[in-house]
Amino acid sequence: MRVIIIGGGIMGLTLARDFHKLGYEVFIVEKEQIGRGASWVAGGMLAPQSEGLKPGKFLDFCIESRNIYKDYVKSIEIDTEIDVGYWDSGIFCPAFSEKEKEELLENLNTYKELGLRGEWIDRKELEDRYPSLGDEIIGGVLYPDDAQVDNRLLMNALVAYCKNENITHYENTEVDEIIEENGRFVAVKSKDMYIDGDLCILAAGAWSGQLSNIPVFPIKGEMAAVDVEKNDIDRVFFSSRAYLIPRKDYSRLVIGATEERVGFDEGNTVKGTLQLLNGLISTFPHMVKRKLQEVWYGYRPATPDLEPIIGESELNGLYYATGHHRNGILLAPITSKIIVDLIHRNKKSEYLSEFSYERFKS
Repeated sequence: MRVIIIGGGIMGLTLARDFHKLGYEVFIVEKEQIGRGASWVAGGMLAPQSEGLKPGKFLDFCIESRNIYKDYVKSIEIDTEIDVGYWDSGIFCPAFSEKEKEELLENLNTYKELGLRGEWIDRKELEDRYPSLGDEIIGGVLYPDDAQVDNRLLMNALVAYCKNENITHYENTEVDEIIEENGRFVAVKSKDMYIDGDLCILAAGAWSGQLSNIPVFPIKGEMAAVDVEKNDIDRVFFSSRAYLIPRKDYSRLVIGATEERVGFDEGNTVKGTLQLLNGLISTFPHMVKRKLQEVWYGYRPATPDLEPIIGESELNGLYYATGHHRNGILLAPITSKIIVDLIHRNKKSEYLSEFSYERFKS
């Protein structure tokens, strides 16, 4: 059976790998280079609790994906012999005011009622751990089960798998149209090619709304990276000012991320870069002396309720795996699992109705 996947980011490549392992003939069509796009420019946090997600199906979905993430990356590392920098260091959420403290403690108590772990750490204990700490920080919450992966290493590994297994992929190929006949998907068409298939999965990130009638749009984010040393920081710091992500090998500290609904406006801005660096310095003042490595930007695929669109479309044979907003890296394994279960095993997850495109019909 021929499966065409539109989009070569983490969703598309994870789906491609899973379907290939089941014996499907897989074709990936990517408008730029596979393994790049939003997946390449993300932070790599696996942070449903640190994000402050409210109780409900979306939180459950994120927790379930976080719980299978270690096995997901381990299997990729075994297949490719590439270390993807998974680090279950926990994530710390500092409070810069009494109001933030109240909000963090409210979230903490809610999560504890759900059986999830977390703890408050006061200012004095933080001062004992870190060489410098912003004057405004009064404490914070540690979520030990939140984690991170080096998304660029992960994308390199997924690309390597696809190439090593000779999975057909077309780069720099923009799909112009999804072709149907009698209410069923039959092919995708680009300027220079026509690819027929039995099934199609739309996983084109922020561009998905241009190919199907679903409300997916870009939210731009700017990011930066600086030099970091082991005694600077021992886990991800996630706050209202910035999130700070030390890679497991301490090759860089990733700083993110701004959020702007400005369409596909390109380039980094002075405003965005200042916001990121000020967030770093207000957390760790001594890092003002660290060297700047890189600045970059990307486009999160968002929906009106900031939750994904997953599952069947109105068109028979066309499926969605898009709109994951800030949580695309986190949700890749669980999204692929429920799509594969639906198509290959005719097994319908409870999440399919929750994240169906039909919720936006009205």
